[in-house]
Amino acid sequence: MLAALSISLLTLPATAQKKATGAKSRSERSKPVPLRPLAGPQRLHFCGEIVPTEQGEVSAKLALALAGSSGYIQHVNGLKARSAPFFAVIEPILARYNIPNDFKYLPLIESAWQSNAVSSAGAIGYWQFMDDTAQDMGLSIAPGNDERTDLHKSTEAACKYLRFLHQKLGSWTLVAAAYNGGVGMMQRKITKSGHRDYYAMALNTETSYYLYRILAMKELFTNPIYGAGAAGMMLASSGQAYEREREQARRMGWLQDEDQDPIGVPIESISDAGTSRKNEAMIMDSLLVQLLKSKPKKTPAFTGDAVARLIKAGQPKVGQSWAFALTEAVQIGEDELQAGDLLYAVVDDVDTQGNLFLRATKAISAQTQTTIPITLIAMNPATGLAGVPRPKAIKPGWVVQWKL
Repeated sequence: MLAALSISLLTLPATAQKKATGAKSRSERSKPVPLRPLAGPQRLHFCGEIVPTEQGEVSAKLALALAGSSGYIQHVNGLKARSAPFFAVIEPILARYNIPNDFKYLPLIESAWQSNAVSSAGAIGYWQFMDDTAQDMGLSIAPGNDERTDLHKSTEAACKYLRFLHQKLGSWTLVAAAYNGGVGMMQRKITKSGHRDYYAMALNTETSYYLYRILAMKELFTNPIYGAGAAGMMLASSGQAYEREREQARRMGWLQDEDQDPIGVPIESISDAGTSRKNEAMIMDSLLVQLLKSKPKKTPAFTGDAVARLIKAGQPKVGQSWAFALTEAVQIGEDELQAGDLLYAVVDDVDTQGNLFLRATKAISAQTQTTIPITLIAMNPATGLAGVPRPKAIKPGWVVQWKL
């Protein structure tokens, strides 16, 4: 069952972030600089925020995103070579605005490096800006001078927008989701769910998979089994490989000789004449098979901060009220609730799979009848995610686990 997948296979070395440095002489730039290995394997992350791949639904979505990207595996070295001059322009701009380097994959999945890409919604350019957002970020969208198609200017605008989103949301993971779904939508979801965990939010299908598409592309570029070779495992402070990328960007007119050279990670397209397309496809197949055949953990992904049994069920509809009783004492802030105290919850959402998204809003002491405002989220213990599978027959006594 996909929801119970384990993805320990994907605890991969993380790509280090890069910071801008001053200009160097051409003689200094031409000297090879030894590569130094990263300090051992790390958990899969996005912008330094850990991806909870131990959760079944997270590993399942990542597996599906990798499967959806499997068409790239046969052309991964060509994709890296094609992306190199774009990254050589984008990376220093991200660094200048203190935007994590993982966002360099965003225009790749948004426009596939097509300057004139137009979405069905009317978004245009490398970073797929809508008209209003482009103008808010200072871009001209006049006919014949649409700066969304300018790599430098649109990347500068994207950095401003990403920084704005981070100021509003406080998490780079949520920033990525908001880039797709909109900041207003993400703020409403945060208010509705009572938390800021992207992986535990009920989102529309496109936004709920958006980050996984970025992670899948990062996987293809950084995991050496896809042809990255040693370059995928090493960090280069400078050197010939990165200079070749910048030289290609200069030939394409994106960089000038006087532009500062930042520290960068070269994308080495190491070809192996003995590796056929069939073998490359087998690598992807092997990875997905291992993901999909993983057995569920015996240990639940989530053990409730509070446990309560159903006393009175409402309708499984948004806004309906349900009543529960705590099965054991729990401390919430300065308030200590006892077994038997009542919890009143509302239904925030019911998804297409029948999961109920319940949020407890208040507790009433069985002894003193005191009302205590609280926020508890009903959790699925098998996945550690918000939303509990609705039983076929909803009866009093149904036990639900809650997160404070």
